[in-house]
Amino acid sequence: MPAKTTRKEPADARADARTDARAVSTRRLKDNASRKPRSSGKSDDDARERKLGEKVAFAIKRDIAEAGWPVGEVLGNQVELMKRYKVSRSTLREAVRQVERHGVARMRRGIGGGLVVQQPARGSAVLALASYLELAAVKLSELFEARELLEGLMVELACERATDADLARMRALYDQLMAGPADDLAQEVKHHFELRSAIAALPRNPALALLIESLYRVTSDMLTVSADDPRLPELARASRKEKRLLVDALLAGDVVAGRLEVRSTIKRSRKLVEAELREQGLTFEQASAVDLSAEADPSGTSGLYKLGHRVSLRIARDIAASDAAPGSRLGSEPELRERYGVSRAVFREALRTLELHCIVQLRRGYSGGMVIGVPDPSYTAELATIYFQYARLKPRHFYEMWRSLQLASAQLAAQRITAAGKQRLEAVIAAQKAATHEQIPAVHGRLHLEISDLSGNRVLALFTRIMSDIAAYYPTDIPPAETWQVLSGSHAEVAAAIGKGDAPLSRRLMARHMKLVDAWYGNTERENWLHSLEKTPESA
Repeated sequence: MPAKTTRKEPADARADARTDARAVSTRRLKDNASRKPRSSGKSDDDARERKLGEKVAFAIKRDIAEAGWPVGEVLGNQVELMKRYKVSRSTLREAVRQVERHGVARMRRGIGGGLVVQQPARGSAVLALASYLELAAVKLSELFEARELLEGLMVELACERATDADLARMRALYDQLMAGPADDLAQEVKHHFELRSAIAALPRNPALALLIESLYRVTSDMLTVSADDPRLPELARASRKEKRLLVDALLAGDVVAGRLEVRSTIKRSRKLVEAELREQGLTFEQASAVDLSAEADPSGTSGLYKLGHRVSLRIARDIAASDAAPGSRLGSEPELRERYGVSRAVFREALRTLELHCIVQLRRGYSGGMVIGVPDPSYTAELATIYFQYARLKPRHFYEMWRSLQLASAQLAAQRITAAGKQRLEAVIAAQKAATHEQIPAVHGRLHLEISDLSGNRVLALFTRIMSDIAAYYPTDIPPAETWQVLSGSHAEVAAAIGKGDAPLSRRLMARHMKLVDAWYGNTERENWLHSLEKTPESA
């Protein structure tokens, strides 16, 4: 008789499939980790040179991401990791501290322990973005300008993509908000945050949702109120009305009404901010986010930050208000602890946060202490990039964000262009013309980063940098010489329009360029690519 076979139940088969998948991911993880660490890919223009511990931390995070992020797998114990990355114990410990701070992995002690891969917390990415925007003293005008752009895009995509289930969930959260007592501050805030997050998720674009949420986080800290604030009932009524109008517009699929409501909400928020600033003797154009968030009541609407972070906000605010140049001495640790009235543990926590963003630097030696640094978004951009890798950000999600950021940046750069800015654009175009065919990938994105910097909006510049870092992970090939000639010619047209200060033409030419980029790298057949060139802006 033939041997009897035992058929596995579906649950057993799924368990075997999971085991096989974990085995494959573990092999990939170890194969990746055995390679020599690569550089971070950052340019020589970074605010500072990365230390060895940072480079090793980047290599660990890259290896985990390229292995498919096998949550729960052990990368190796301390001895194995020291050997694999060819570093000392102290350097590895510094790298592990950074990896743990990013939420990528954690060191597990004991038998069978080691560096365990874990899911990066989305909240960590939001907090990193919000913290940088505050600590780098980004102007309020920049924050509100970015909010109007991104929330307008959110409404447009939400009306296009929201499913019946999405809208039903949004409506249920709205009903929950309206059913609660308006004088219960904790519940009011909770329901508002839940509804707000649900609306941000309607476009089904994780990049857009994360960036909008980081902007919400900053403005939430600025506008905190206490439970006994006499303005609370009025603020609650106004906020509920705004939510009702926006929910109605989204349910109706009315993009125009939704955009108008977003604009109205942002306008009201600005008035509240201006009222707070007047009490400090500041104007909206002068002030930055840290001017208000450093003084926000931690028991108010957010209560999200620990004492150490709130101290870091106060230090950053004082640095911004002092107008002191980078390199200026702030004081020794004992002096600063006494100035801010905190313990050593709290001060060290604040210092680590400031150092991550290069707001301050620690200088050793006889005349050492804390000195003012140059804000650097590398940590923030890297953490957001890691999250998007894990979230498997799709090319269409990337393109939506990239296009929106580029159109806005081109228009703003033309409105605010200076003679020095024009020279920077001309230098990038000259470098493109001199580039060899093999250098195309390295030079193609430089103009877009330059334009975002010249927009005068550091929020847009930061978000553009993050999207640029993400783009490096999408597989692309170098276009043929004739194709590159068309793309670089389009770059030159955009740069020339911005240099002339022609904002409408700059936006139009950027839209045309983005159409060419999308046609080549994205959604259309490449054989028909040149058909998109038949109409020039002048003849269209």
